[in-house]
Amino acid sequence: MGVSIKWFFSVVVSLCVSFSANAGLFKISINDLGGLTPSQSSVFDDAIAYWESYLIGVQSEFNHNIVIDASGVALDGVGGVLGSAGPTGITQLPDSTFVYANKGRMRFDTADLASLESRGTLFDVIVHEMAHVIGFGTLWTTDFFIAGSQSNYVSGSGRYIGEYALEIYRREFVENATFIPVELGGGAGTANSHWDEPWPGGSSDLMTGYLGPYPISLSDTTVASFADIGYLTTVTHAVSEAATVWLFLFSMGLVVTRHHQRTTGASTRRLQIFQAMSV
Repeated sequence: MGVSIKWFFSVVVSLCVSFSANAGLFKISINDLGGLTPSQSSVFDDAIAYWESYLIGVQSEFNHNIVIDASGVALDGVGGVLGSAGPTGITQLPDSTFVYANKGRMRFDTADLASLESRGTLFDVIVHEMAHVIGFGTLWTTDFFIAGSQSNYVSGSGRYIGEYALEIYRREFVENATFIPVELGGGAGTANSHWDEPWPGGSSDLMTGYLGPYPISLSDTTVASFADIGYLTTVTHAVSEAATVWLFLFSMGLVVTRHHQRTTGASTRRLQIFQAMSV
């Protein structure tokens, strides 16, 4: 037993030494502005753990943090828009061309919060909105205002061309694809910022513009898209950086895995994003 433990830790240590120098750590924190019950606020911790389990660093030598203002507010009453989210501040790390969100806002309609929580779907909504704060659909393309930064999507084209996600999409869904289809319907806040509802990944994917049908799924393509905006992911960097981090965390007893699947009925209520950013 002692030999096995020593061997395991020696493997972990050797792998940690091989961790890429170009791999900063990534952390999300929440600033609760009110309007949420304690149980609703606690779901944010699960959502943070969820994304930090897939996005295990940034493509930089420097660490990166996002602080998200979260609140429950009156939006449009029962049904309709469940919430809105997006970055409110952006930054570039000294050694990276990527534009990252460093501040964000997540607002949820108080008219819907209780029913979402009772049906067990609040987690899905929060995780979805948190993805927009991190940059899904909001920071796909930033080179039009910061030259040399990421350029993965042309607004109105319906064609996402980020190289990491597209490569995984070819393996996962369409072998010879030249783009990933993006939603053009649903109006502002839905169009140009989600996967197309009938895309090959299915309407149940977390990052289409409509909640449901259930169970909600998360495709490797969706995870890989975060590499196109500067993150290290368990899909795109699993052999080198990600494997090292996970072995280290498991050895320290810090990782608890959770698999979220919902079995309640489908919903077509929209999830929106906003873009109100400052550098």
